Amino acid sequence: MSNLNLKINIFNLFFRILICLIVVKLLFSYLSVELHYFQSELIPDYERFNFFNFNRNFSSKIEFILTPLLLMFIIIYNKHYKQSIYFIIVSALAVSINIFTAIINKVSLFDSLSLSLKFFTPIYFFCALIIYSKRQNNDLRLGLIRILLLCISLSFVAILFFNPSLNRLNNYLPIYFANIHTNSYIITSTLIGLSYLVYRSQQRLILVLFLILSVLLIYLGYGVRTATIMFVIFCLPLIYFASDIFKLLVFKILLCLPFLAAFLFLVKIEFDWTNFSSGRTLMYQQKIDQLKGFNLVDWAIGKGAGADLIQTDVWWWAKKGAHSDFITVLVENGLIYFALIILSYLMLLILIKRINLIFAALVFSSFFSSIISNGMAFRPHANYIFYFVLAYIYVDIINNSKNRELTTT
Repeated sequence: MSNLNLKINIFNLFFRILICLIVVKLLFSYLSVELHYFQSELIPDYERFNFFNFNRNFSSKIEFILTPLLLMFIIIYNKHYKQSIYFIIVSALAVSINIFTAIINKVSLFDSLSLSLKFFTPIYFFCALIIYSKRQNNDLRLGLIRILLLCISLSFVAILFFNPSLNRLNNYLPIYFANIHTNSYIITSTLIGLSYLVYRSQQRLILVLFLILSVLLIYLGYGVRTATIMFVIFCLPLIYFASDIFKLLVFKILLCLPFLAAFLFLVKIEFDWTNFSSGRTLMYQQKIDQLKGFNLVDWAIGKGAGADLIQTDVWWWAKKGAHSDFITVLVENGLIYFALIILSYLMLLILIKRINLIFAALVFSSFFSSIISNGMAFRPHANYIFYFVLAYIYVDIINNSKNRELTTT
């Protein structure tokens, strides 16, 4: 065997190990699903179907193997995608802030570091996918389809055999992945990937029908509004590019917006934002009060892991977090760490030199979900699927740009 073939085989084996670890993480994520307080009469799925007697947090612990392996992969093969080194630098700075914050505030170092692991490890995976694509001249399509089919299959397993989920005291479809919100974001990311594949097939009618059914599935099937909004944000540019009628409709809506704003300003409509937001607006007000008490050091590096948890009049039965990932980051890790997280999203946006609305909408949808809720930012289970979809779309856009340049030349 030649030296070149040996290097290729080692590269492929390394990458397959990474994929296998993510598949294992998804396969055993059901172990961490907890029953709601009002489902005490049911037997948890991890007790009924824990055939290997694994720990409930087995899926989460895979991160401690996956993170160093992904870092090694990126560092060894970064010549194929040099931008990946910038994400490593930003993540190293973020980890430094975590350590410093934990020491100053005398809180758990493990809890502090877990925030960065959850956020940056899926981004490492994104970089690894791009490296694999460039080195192997692979468009990632087949790999994406396989991971999407896995998520669909596991979701059907849950529907057939698992307990129903409960959200806002209503029964919804059974879930396979971690908890109802993480599960909803995985379903959303899966449907986003499938939507883009349908969009690329240029079947406009099928695309519109698929998008409508997807929105209904996310909202009626799981009742997670943030995930529904995330999907709709991604859908808008797809419909815009696929439909001339929709382009005209967007123009008319933009034309009417100033008049609608003036009408709402003149007519006082009473609306209960607290109930509509499930108590979030009241929590945000209390978070503002909490931040007002911060000194200069607190603003710089935060109050440490757990400082975000407070009790409100709405959520009186237990301490709850801000229900906004970015407020949580600000409270626990401060402005410097907050800036590094924002920088990471900006770095993702500028990967494609020319602004691409579809790619930008996908990045923004994830970003926006974390503004208004406990969104995508710190959900690694969901983000592995999300960043696989993002990597495929990135490669597809780059390949299409190259093909157009060759055709023009």
